[in-house]
Amino acid sequence: MSITQDLRTRRKHRGKSPWELVREVGRLEREADSAACQLVALTTEVEALKVQRDQWQADFDRAAIAYSGLLEDLREVNADRDADAAELAELRAFKANAEAVTVPPLERDTTAIEDQATGPIDVSELRAEYDAPVPLHQSPMAAVTDPGQAQAASWGVDDTQPIPKTAPPAA
Repeated sequence: MSITQDLRTRRKHRGKSPWELVREVGRLEREADSAACQLVALTTEVEALKVQRDQWQADFDRAAIAYSGLLEDLREVNADRDADAAELAELRAFKANAEAVTVPPLERDTTAIEDQATGPIDVSELRAEYDAPVPLHQSPMAAVTDPGQAQAASWGVDDTQPIPKTAPPAA
């Protein structure tokens, strides 16, 4: 090495000696090796994370397909359940109608009869008017022999005739 090169090197490297330059170069090589190792480690980790991401994406796709199939099954089950519920409601209504107990006319509560034309009817007046005993011959249900003319019935009237006497038989 010439003196001019040595002077240029010192001026370029701020007055460091060759030994200091060798140490500086060694330190920089070690840092470069360390950075290269970190780069390889990070590259390896990135590749592993890509593989894991691809695996998760595949798992997600399979889960999405299974989920859509389950949703379709759930829609079918709900449709069947709704149809069954409608059929069950129809059967319950039919059963309730079939098992309905009707109260005979005489046992009905007639205190609140309402006529559509005139409004509420007082049942006590109706009872006073229609519950009085009616003689049979005046009854509207009395037997009529001539449909054109209503005749008084003979019930309760003494209309007996005497039986004629006959002569005893000759001996």
